[in-house]
Amino acid sequence: MPFRDIASHNTIMTAYAATIGTIHAARHLFDGMFLRNAVSWNIMINGYVKVKRPEQALEVVRWMAEIGVRGTAVTMVGAATACARLGRLGAGREVHCAFLRRFEEYNLLFWTSLVDMYGKCRDVDAARKVFDQLIFRNVVCWNAMIIGHCVYGEPGDGIQLFHEMVGQDHQHGLLPDEVTFIGVLCACTRLALLYDGKAYFEQMSTMYNIKPSFAHYWCMANLYASVGLLEEAEGLLRSMPEELKAHAFGGLLGLCRFRGEWELGERIVLRLIELEPRNSVHYALLCNVYACAGRWEDAHRVKAIIKERDKKLSPGHRLENLNGIINQFRERQPENLEIYAILDDLVSRLKVK
Repeated sequence: MPFRDIASHNTIMTAYAATIGTIHAARHLFDGMFLRNAVSWNIMINGYVKVKRPEQALEVVRWMAEIGVRGTAVTMVGAATACARLGRLGAGREVHCAFLRRFEEYNLLFWTSLVDMYGKCRDVDAARKVFDQLIFRNVVCWNAMIIGHCVYGEPGDGIQLFHEMVGQDHQHGLLPDEVTFIGVLCACTRLALLYDGKAYFEQMSTMYNIKPSFAHYWCMANLYASVGLLEEAEGLLRSMPEELKAHAFGGLLGLCRFRGEWELGERIVLRLIELEPRNSVHYALLCNVYACAGRWEDAHRVKAIIKERDKKLSPGHRLENLNGIINQFRERQPENLEIYAILDDLVSRLKVK
């Protein structure tokens, strides 16, 4: 094999560390390096963070510290983000202290990641202290604070932060983005503020020219469902752009499972089949709806239809919930990774009781 210098190794590792399917190749290359610089370590740390393996990211950080390699601000950002993903407040505080000991420069990216970490670890007071000390705040900083309160803290405070961000006169405040409104709609869901949620949803397009995505429609569907208006939730989802409907109806189907609304669930999955008649997953969903409702004759009828179409149910297939819907949608829309990272947290927090 021809000799590769550190820069060549780092370039190859960067490519490998970009996806979950090749991250192991990046690690294999990293482990085989005789010499590594800070960039090498940062590629592995932030690569693991990117592919949602925060535990491995922290392992690399600890290894780096044990052998005495001095990290950079980028290292600290990766470490703080990993702590946020894992909800490890103690480790996050250690990262905070380490940055204060080693670095004097002002780094907005790190302080923003710290706000995000404290928020996701449910220490919104600490997040606010860091936030208040920021010399400059962009929309990402504000989003970290708003999401921290709306999802993990007091949702009313999150809505108040939104109004502080945009400014009362809408001239001197920052413009919100898609992520901002996910937080605001989440807060409305937690507080069952249907009227306010509808108003914010309308403001997205009329006031800020933001086109609602699947995430926003799903939050609104949860808001309707949280106050018992499942029919209205279905009506809202019917008004969505056609390319988003199949995913959103699958999300509402999960709500029907929680509530035992099997007739509505049947109607939704039949709509899924209408939208994508060649998708065998939808027939499996219908079979599971009937099975969960105890309608065994109908379940066997659907199985017979599947066999006739030479389609087979996947072993262990279960009624699809929002996790599956979001994973499918994320694969098709990789440019919105920040939104889907937030949705990963919403999945376990916004189930209708």
